[in-house]
Amino acid sequence: MVKMSAMKTIAIVGATEKTGKIIADSFSSLPYRLLLVSNNLEQLQMLTKNILAKKNAAEIDSIECVKEGCWEADIIILAVPSCEEKEVAEKMKEVSTQKTVVAVYQGFDSFKDLHKILPYSKLVKVSGVLEHEILISGEDNAVNEEIRSIFNQAGFCVKAVADLQASNK
Repeated sequence: MVKMSAMKTIAIVGATEKTGKIIADSFSSLPYRLLLVSNNLEQLQMLTKNILAKKNAAEIDSIECVKEGCWEADIIILAVPSCEEKEVAEKMKEVSTQKTVVAVYQGFDSFKDLHKILPYSKLVKVSGVLEHEILISGEDNAVNEEIRSIFNQAGFCVKAVADLQASNK
């Protein structure tokens, strides 16, 4: 008897932002359930409709509530503008314990504030989404590898994966 593993769920918080849309569209053909999270309901519905028109087999749900979307997810991708990141992290902190949280950056700024808000999450930084050339760094090599694999499957070129603990020593 072959055991089937449960489909993982990925929440994309800020799905209607530029990087969020790219990630949602790219991930929609992967074998994951996607939760598109945004407080802009009209854009969220339009994004979901557009993705399903291209990839009708995609498993996608739209959610306006950050906490609810993150509660259901195995992996949380923060694709919100940096000025909103702390506020969003505060909303999801009690439901993100032991979950992988991927913070999408345009550059590799420090994310110590995010680590203070989400100390029990497995944090990973990703940059280069707009160029489709990804740099990944995090404190857990296994988590880094999982995120690398997902982005590779979605058609991104992963240029580098770094272990933050090794680079901080």
